[in-house]
Amino acid sequence: SPMSSAPDVTVTYAEGRYHLCFDWGTRNWTWQTAADPPADVNSGVGYAWAERPEGPFHRAKRPIATTRGQTALLGKYRRLYASTLIRRADDWLVLTLTDSGRYYGWALLGMTADAPDGPYSEPQLLLHPESDRYHPPLLEFFPAFVHESFLYAPATSVALNRNFQALFRVPVEKAMEPEAWALAQPGSLWHAEPVEHEAYGIWGQTFTGFVGRDGLFNVMFASRDSAGLGTINLASRPWNRPYTKQGFVVSGHEGPSLACLKRSGPPTRIELELEAHGTVALLWNMTGPLGPDRPASNSTLHPLSFTRHNTLEFAGPEWTLAEFDDDGNRHPVATGQFERTDTIACSLEWNRKGMAVLELGGTEAWTGPLATGPGLFGLLVQPHSHARVTRFALGGIRPSFQLPLLHTEALLGAAQNMADWEDVADERFRYGIGAVSRTASAWAKWNFEGDEIELWGPGDPAYGKAAVFLDGEEAGIVDFHSAGPEESSPVFRLTGFEDGRHTIAVRVVEGRMPLDVLVARSAGPSGD
Repeated sequence: SPMSSAPDVTVTYAEGRYHLCFDWGTRNWTWQTAADPPADVNSGVGYAWAERPEGPFHRAKRPIATTRGQTALLGKYRRLYASTLIRRADDWLVLTLTDSGRYYGWALLGMTADAPDGPYSEPQLLLHPESDRYHPPLLEFFPAFVHESFLYAPATSVALNRNFQALFRVPVEKAMEPEAWALAQPGSLWHAEPVEHEAYGIWGQTFTGFVGRDGLFNVMFASRDSAGLGTINLASRPWNRPYTKQGFVVSGHEGPSLACLKRSGPPTRIELELEAHGTVALLWNMTGPLGPDRPASNSTLHPLSFTRHNTLEFAGPEWTLAEFDDDGNRHPVATGQFERTDTIACSLEWNRKGMAVLELGGTEAWTGPLATGPGLFGLLVQPHSHARVTRFALGGIRPSFQLPLLHTEALLGAAQNMADWEDVADERFRYGIGAVSRTASAWAKWNFEGDEIELWGPGDPAYGKAAVFLDGEEAGIVDFHSAGPEESSPVFRLTGFEDGRHTIAVRVVEGRMPLDVLVARSAGPSGD
């Protein structure tokens, strides 16, 4: 069909030719018709070849795959786009990104053929949020690359900031076996720099890269400047040295970003050194829940994530100590001025009577009563802010933690259509909000780290039963039915499994299922 666009393109050199894999859409194609195109609209994956990298490219007469010809996998994944073509030992492999429209789920498909122009096998799901495995939500794959005997598929969260990256990998010859794929790196994969041409972080899908003969991993990525205009950027680092020697980076772009440490207080001392741009805050005694503000792309932190913590904030030449209550109200404890430079060095130290001393640049800036508490630690950066942390030292802490995760996290984790759920504001839920299933097929999934979980839920005569699954294995049945309305409480606990990355899924057994909060816990390393 006549094409209107071919936005995502990759080229593979093999057997003396340049093989191009690309998106395409008919001239009347729109985003509104992409997922379920009418008879006169289509899109999909195409193939072309050339003898030189600059072309001319010769387009195959038939596409590799079409959206209209694709049966919706899992009842939701149909639109095909953003593909990588890979030459394997005995065949050609196409990895294709697919989305689910109003379900807000993204998946990676695989297809194989004896020749680069096909015909290709039916698409098979390889990576997707509905699996029983730990799979951070909102991950959009593209493009993949091969190094030595492994195939790597980086992915970017399409939340508002787009600054969370994950890297999946698989032996290249086993790429069509879903169980052979592994999550090699969740996060700590890429970070923005505080420069004008990276004002929006990564924009679009994730980086494209290759490892050269010199051992350097070279990548190209798209971003946008502060005016919203697109930029193309290059970066490199040694493949065998993926991390900085010390520290980490957190950046906020269109929304705030929160880095949460899996350690709990109360602390006796906190030391922080960082290069900061914009508004950056140290958080401690974090006991509020985490989750997105809505189960959709472009989501950001839920307002409840800004409750129940203490903070030391740096904004311009001003520092502020404050407490945030259960409603997110800010109660300043102390504030002052300091000579703001790009580098900030500060410390907070408590004595046994609860008195704290704040030092800035090695000089005492304030002393007085200041709350500590058993919650978590974190670093919060506001929109268009950036922090490169070189020291984050904590005294008197415990290696254990607990983290309440909102229902919105579970809806996003299972790529749910919100038509199957009713959003509710009800004080019976632990934090006053939740969701109730409308259909028998509704389900939810939390991705979490830890070795213990506690599921909360309210009771009601209109509610029924749900099955709970740990990593795909049924762990028990929860009965939410009650004689009268009941406030949310722990309705299911599970302990004794290995500390690490897991999933908890809840599925309707009968009646309507309320969805509230999952508390994930970890006892921490033994003997630590």
